[in-house]
Amino acid sequence: MFLAEQAIQESAKDTIKTESDIDTTYIVESQKSIPEAYTFFKQSYQTEDSIIFIENDVAIISFYCKGAILHSVKLKNFKDYQNNPVQLIDTNNYEFSFVFRAFDRFLETKNLFFEPSIKNSNGNIYVTFIANARDTLTNEILGGVKIEYSIPQNEYMVDYKLSFINPDEIGVLPLDILTFSWANNMIQQEEDKKVETINTTICYMNSEKKVKHLKAKDQKQTLNFRVKWIGLKQQFFTHTLINVEDYFSSAELETKSFSPDDTSRYLRRMSVGMTIEHSTDRPVHFKIYTGPLKYSILRSYKLRLEREIPLGWGFAPIAWVNRFLVIPVFNWLERYGLNYGIIILILTLLLKIVLLPFTYKTYMSTAKMRALKPELDKINQKYSKPDDALKKQQATMELYKKSKINPAGGCWPMLLQFPILIAMFRFFPSAIELRHKPFLWAHDLSASDSILDLGFNIPLYGDHVSLFALLMAISTLLYTYINNKLTPTDTNAPGMKFMMYAMPIIFLGIFNNYSSVLSYYYFLFNVVSILQTLTFRYFVNEEKIRAKLLENWKKPVKKSSWQQRMEELAKQQQTNVKKR
Repeated sequence: MFLAEQAIQESAKDTIKTESDIDTTYIVESQKSIPEAYTFFKQSYQTEDSIIFIENDVAIISFYCKGAILHSVKLKNFKDYQNNPVQLIDTNNYEFSFVFRAFDRFLETKNLFFEPSIKNSNGNIYVTFIANARDTLTNEILGGVKIEYSIPQNEYMVDYKLSFINPDEIGVLPLDILTFSWANNMIQQEEDKKVETINTTICYMNSEKKVKHLKAKDQKQTLNFRVKWIGLKQQFFTHTLINVEDYFSSAELETKSFSPDDTSRYLRRMSVGMTIEHSTDRPVHFKIYTGPLKYSILRSYKLRLEREIPLGWGFAPIAWVNRFLVIPVFNWLERYGLNYGIIILILTLLLKIVLLPFTYKTYMSTAKMRALKPELDKINQKYSKPDDALKKQQATMELYKKSKINPAGGCWPMLLQFPILIAMFRFFPSAIELRHKPFLWAHDLSASDSILDLGFNIPLYGDHVSLFALLMAISTLLYTYINNKLTPTDTNAPGMKFMMYAMPIIFLGIFNNYSSVLSYYYFLFNVVSILQTLTFRYFVNEEKIRAKLLENWKKPVKKSSWQQRMEELAKQQQTNVKKR
């Protein structure tokens, strides 16, 4: 909640806490030799630094008076892996500074001490910082730099404005290009530092409203086009800067990882340099979001900030599934206060119900193929030699045509399920709602559910055993076994059969280090799929299916467009073989 009125109305001496008052080590020496460029800001350059604190419903925010920048932002509703409030700004290495021209010199706001004032109005806290420029002879105030912060009661978004007082008197040009530098050491918040580092990068939105992410590895990128906002993104949190009334003219972005031997809690050093077209008749106006990557919050600002969350935006079907199906249903179930493991179970069942018609159609397609197994076996036996491959293909297509079966009929329903499976692969590891939420033996659904620490690292697997990943792999093997028993296969393709059984083992190594919620979901998906398959097997009368297929043999055959294309392709291949 906001600071009490009494505290806000106290004098600056009581409100502003110096470093010695709060027992920190960030005291900046006050007596320094003053560079000539800062002569007119002499008092603002020499003054001892201090810190002020502001608190609203969601965060505790502190400011450095030196540079009028954020000192720290601690989120009240989120804890890091050490059970401390999440802090997204590195107090020692944070930079947020403008280079401006005054008195025919280039100055930086980070070198100026600003006098602060605080007031409470209409439910907001307003913090104003002013650095005055004075006449070197009379000490008269000529003008200065003013930085204003507006902090709402229940939001992570802070309003920021920079303007010049009497710009003509201090030599600020009416129209100019300001250079802005912004940098932060991203602090570890999650237990798995490696995974969090991979998910720590820089995002931005250009003037065409396209959101881009830098690659996971260290990278430098120059943006020679207009940019609306730039975000320093972690796995579940972001520190994002938005140009409210205009665009950044250009930007230089850089991400740099710390050494693997580094024992600090730093993930990456993020550096951004920008240019801004500035007119003295209006302030530089930013909004600064420092908070969770929560879809509903970010989307409410209507700036496409939600696209900082990696939900598969690069492929429209996946993004649509997450946006219009998965997230709404997940949020609806969340309202009932259920354990998130139960929510995921219900979500899985609902999705399987939606997919039921496609699953049934796929099963019926394989059932028809299975009903023709005696005929298919005869064709395979008759054309067993490699040189007879084309003849076997033609005979098989003739059988399908006579039986009125489309072999691809079971493939399309399966393909329609892939966007949902991939959407879940993107959604669950990014859902902050699952962060630090326990279920069964998993203490955190957003992290790996280690039940055994091996004490050594196995290449392509890891140094621990994830039980949900193990269950996922076992259930996938079982589902593959059942499908192979029910699906006619080409006996001349043993390599394909091997790959089908090898893939679950490969997935075990991959998912062992992924979020446990992902393995849990795929385990549930496999179990429900197995139950559906066994249920279909029990209720579907395959003798009736075969009788109907045999009845089709007596009817006139009409070639489908697919069958015509396949026959033409087979004839063309056979012609090419004869020419050789």
